[in-house]
Amino acid sequence: MKHIIQSLKEYFKSKEKKGRKLLFFESVGDKNSSREEMLKNLIAVLEKNGFKIKNKK
Repeated sequence: MKHIIQSLKEYFKSKEKKGRKLLFFESVGDKNSSREEMLKNLIAVLEKNGFKIKNKK
């Protein structure tokens, strides 16, 4: 299996060419974010997009 590393822009373009739409893509943190911050941000983004989270911390 061949693995190809590509930029995010190229990734989105390749998905659109194949006829697929990405539901959402939002950043939840960067390399300086703590694990807890990224978890909070991820939960917020998922809830914003209609997901229901059961065991929130």
